[in-house]
Amino acid sequence: MAITEQLLLMFSALGGLNAWLLAGYFFFRKPAPAAEKPVADPLLALLLLMLSLRVLKSVLFYFNPAITKQILQLGLSACALIGPLLFAYCHSICGPKKNKAWYLWPLTVVLLLVLVVGLLWPYQQYTELWASLMYQLINYSWLGWILLSAFWLWRSRKTRTELAAALQKSELLMLKSLIGGNLLLWAAYHFASYTSYISGALSFSFLLYVAVLTLYLQKRAEPKAAAVPYANKKLPQQQALLWQQELAQLMQHQPLYLDANLTLAKLAKQLGWSVPKLSQLLNDNLQTSFNDYINAYRIAYARQLLAQQAPLKMADLAEQSGFNALSTFYSAFKKATGLTPARYKQQLQDSGIINPLS
Repeated sequence: MAITEQLLLMFSALGGLNAWLLAGYFFFRKPAPAAEKPVADPLLALLLLMLSLRVLKSVLFYFNPAITKQILQLGLSACALIGPLLFAYCHSICGPKKNKAWYLWPLTVVLLLVLVVGLLWPYQQYTELWASLMYQLINYSWLGWILLSAFWLWRSRKTRTELAAALQKSELLMLKSLIGGNLLLWAAYHFASYTSYISGALSFSFLLYVAVLTLYLQKRAEPKAAAVPYANKKLPQQQALLWQQELAQLMQHQPLYLDANLTLAKLAKQLGWSVPKLSQLLNDNLQTSFNDYINAYRIAYARQLLAQQAPLKMADLAEQSGFNALSTFYSAFKKATGLTPARYKQQLQDSGIINPLS
């Protein structure tokens, strides 16, 4: 074998062989805790295996046309499963979570058909059937599954606005790469009569390494998930309740919130706590920020002032409630009540709580 043929054999088989390693990685890697896509990795592993079998069959046939009919049947049978596996993987990633895995049924049906046809009409005895009708049927059904998978991904993104948030960029890129790569691989084999039969295997090797490199770079570029504050220092529930009561009692007996210059450090000092302790209690247990917590008291006080009969200018109302800016007061009031202060005052008058003439 000439050096050029040796290089051609190496590069054409390289993708198919390395696909086995990738398949093993996806099949045996441990899923993340509470994974929402438990079948995605096994489906991807099987998809890579079927692609590898299809490609390696073509490599063997190109360099040795006298290979056994059993190998040819194995390659075509694997090709018949590529499309259903692609669709199943696509649906397992971006399909509705509430739906059960109905998308596995088409894969199961195709698998049974492949087994039944392979046993009843083996390639060895029905060479003409496999070389003509079966070959055409398998390849055009592969194209149909590719287009169906592309449509499903497009439809999912159009109808589910949360898909972009639910999917990591690397997952979305994986789906696009698999669909696009399958389409290019199908075209390479379908139009091989105009180029070369080995072009499909070479295309697969090229696409595999480009996809792996792209996904690796994309994964590195993705920002790491921010650490949850105090994730490893959760307060005991009983202790947290005692501290919440202590904080609430202070705010009821000493209206510190009326101080427009009140800060987290000042409040912590009044309690005799450290700043991290108070911050953790607010953020981790009360699920609020310091500003929102204080503003809730200020708005409650402002509503009491608005319920009084004496007229009060909005600027004075904001100042007396502990706000140092009228715009901040309006924003906080609207956020808490859904109304502007003036509209809230009018509702009190309309309901008779305030007599505007008294």
